[in-house]
Amino acid sequence: MVKGTRIQDVGPACGQIVVGYDGSPASQCALVWAAAVSRALDDSLKIVHAVELDLVPSRRGYALRPLSPSLEMVAQTIVGGPSTWPGPALARGRVRAVHAVGGPAPALVDASMSAELVVLGTRGRGRARTALIGSVSFAVVAHAYCPVVVLHDLVRFSSDASGDARVPGPGGEVVCAIAGGDGEEHAARVERIVSAASRIAVACSASLRLVTVTRGGVSDAARQRIPYAVASLTSRHPALVVTVEILTGDPVTVLAEATRHSGLLVVGAPLRGGATAVLSGQASYRLIRDATCPVMLVP
Repeated sequence: MVKGTRIQDVGPACGQIVVGYDGSPASQCALVWAAAVSRALDDSLKIVHAVELDLVPSRRGYALRPLSPSLEMVAQTIVGGPSTWPGPALARGRVRAVHAVGGPAPALVDASMSAELVVLGTRGRGRARTALIGSVSFAVVAHAYCPVVVLHDLVRFSSDASGDARVPGPGGEVVCAIAGGDGEEHAARVERIVSAASRIAVACSASLRLVTVTRGGVSDAARQRIPYAVASLTSRHPALVVTVEILTGDPVTVLAEATRHSGLLVVGAPLRGGATAVLSGQASYRLIRDATCPVMLVP
């Protein structure tokens, strides 16, 4: 059951970015990031607040747990209402606030069916505790129908004189991690990941760095594919600056260190989910927990 609160009918846009919001510092970071990127992409912004039902002695029998400030007030600040909003206001017709009754993970997964991107924050629990009690971010990543961006609550945004939060841009490159592999299925997966990364980079005027992390060497076939991948990107996006880097070591440790000052890290979503994947230390889940920049996971 979904209760919508329209600020105004959403006007024409390229797509829709969905952001989960519950008033926590992590969700506030996610909202700032999502608003800035939606503006760059010319996408509409849908703010989803999942609420639980409380039994109360009333005729209706149920009441919604309040959010302070209200979701409607949060949406109003983004479109230029009285606020301390850190970035440029979004067009009024591009913002929609929605109360979704139930758990946040199902609400965001449901919203992902019609979204280009889902953005949410995470509190960064430890691996074992997350597997035991569950994680909204892990559940959304495992089941979403579109790419998901996860921001850790330890991320610190630095604002410049214009008030813009640190997002992909001239001062914050987009890093795209490409795993080694062969075959048509792998090639198609890499294409999806690189396309998602380049879309953000182009819209935000950021450079794009393609990174392959290996524990050993890179095959000759893989090395030969790199120039073709770069040529393909630059032919489609002539203004996009693309660099390539091959690093050695543990993928999570290397990528976390290499992206400390980046605007976004783009990786493939886990091929399997659940507690087993979390406890086994699958790289995508470890990056959600360990990386200090926003992480986009592409299915």
